[in-house]
Amino acid sequence: MSVALIFVKIYQHNQIVKLNYEKQRLSQKKHSLMKDRDELFSKLCLLKDYSRVESVACNKLKMQQLQFSSVITLTTNVQTGFFRKKS
Repeated sequence: MSVALIFVKIYQHNQIVKLNYEKQRLSQKKHSLMKDRDELFSKLCLLKDYSRVESVACNKLKMQQLQFSSVITLTTNVQTGFFRKKS
C-alpha cells in the first residue's frame, strides 16, 4: 500500500512542477504581449497626431487647405426634387 502512496505523491509533485513551468511560461508571454501592446499604442498615438496627419496630407499627398470659396452648397427644390445651386 505504501508503494502506491509513494507513486501518487511523486505524480502529484511532477504535476505541480509541470504546472509551475506552464505558469512561468504564460507569465513571460503575458509580459511580452503587454510590451507589444504598449509599443503599438505608442505608435498609434504618433500616427493619430494632428500635426503629423496635416504634414503628411500637405507634403506627401500634396493636399491643400480647403478654401470656403471652393464650397458649393446644394439645396433641393421641394416641388421638383432636383438639386439647384444656391445663390
